[in-house]
Amino acid sequence: MSTALNRWVLAGLCASLLVACSADDPVKTSAMAVQGLYSAALSDNGANALIGSIQHGGSYWKNTPSQRVYNWNHIAGQATPLISVDIDPSGDFAATGGDRTMVLWSTVTGESVGFWNTPGSIKSLKLTRNGDFALVGMDDQTARYFDIKNGGVRHVLRTGAIVRLVDVTPDGRYALTGDDLYQVILWDLTTGEARQRWQLDNNVATVKLSDDGAYVFAAAQLGDAKVWSGLTGAEVSTVNTGALQSRNVTISQAVFSASNRQLLLGQQNRRVNLVNVATGDVLRSWDLYLKDALRPTGSAVLALAFGTGNTYYAVGSNGYLNVFQ
Repeated sequence: MSTALNRWVLAGLCASLLVACSADDPVKTSAMAVQGLYSAALSDNGANALIGSIQHGGSYWKNTPSQRVYNWNHIAGQATPLISVDIDPSGDFAATGGDRTMVLWSTVTGESVGFWNTPGSIKSLKLTRNGDFALVGMDDQTARYFDIKNGGVRHVLRTGAIVRLVDVTPDGRYALTGDDLYQVILWDLTTGEARQRWQLDNNVATVKLSDDGAYVFAAAQLGDAKVWSGLTGAEVSTVNTGALQSRNVTISQAVFSASNRQLLLGQQNRRVNLVNVATGDVLRSWDLYLKDALRPTGSAVLALAFGTGNTYYAVGSNGYLNVFQ
C-alpha cells in the first residue's frame, strides 16, 4: 500500500473512531511579520496574501516565492492597525479596514482606488468580485452593503447586535452575518431581506458561504460547528469539535472547496483540518509552524485557501505563511 494511501486510510480511521490523530507539518513556510498579525487574507488560489501586521501595518505579498509587493497604510508614515482585510475573488482588488476607515486598493498597480469613512467601527469586511462592493460588519448592529468604488450604501442589514463576522458570495447575491446574539443570518442582497436564520450556543467565531450560496458554515467559540443548506436552512452536517483534538476547540477560519465537497477549517490553536462537507468527518490534519518549538507561543489560523492540486495555504497569527500538501 502506498504512503499516500496509508495516510488517507489512517485519516478515515481517525474520523470514524472520533479520536485525536497526529497532524502533519507544513512542507514550506515563510515569514511575513515577525511580531505577529492583526488580520490576514489569502487570494482564492493562495497565490497572494494581504496582512495587517503589528509592526508595519498593511502589506500585499506574492507567495511563490515569498515577496512583499506593496505596503498599504491609511495614513502616510503610520502603521495602521488593520482590523479586517480581504482580497476580492478576481484577485485584482483588495480592501483594508481600520477602526472607522476603509480603503480599496488595486493589486495590479498598488494604488488606492477609494478611501472611505464608516459610520461605525469595522469588525469584518468582505469584497465581491472585481471589488465592486464591500460587505462591512460594524459595532452599530448593522452590516452595510457598500458600493466601495463609487460610494453609497445599497443595503443596511440590521441584526440587533454587533456584527462581528460577515461573508458575501462573489456575485453579491447572498450575504452572511454573525452577531453578538449568537445569530447566523443569511441575507438576500437583491432585496436586503433575511433568507435564513440559525442560532449557535456561544459567541460566533467564524462564518462562511460557499461561492454559489448553496452551503453555509458557522462555528461558535468552543461549541457548535455546522454546515447548513442555504436554500432550505436544513442542517447538512455537524463537525465534532471535541473529536478534532479530544476536546472542544474554536474554529477561527473556514473556506469551501470549489466543488463544495470539502471544507478547510482553521483553529485558534494552530490546527488546520480538511473536512468532508456531507458528513463532517475530518480527512486530513496539519499544524501551523511555530517559531520556537521548545517554547511555543501559539498561533491562531487567520486565513485559509485551497491551492492547485492537493496544496493548501494558511496564515498564522505569528506572521508565518504555511503551505501544506
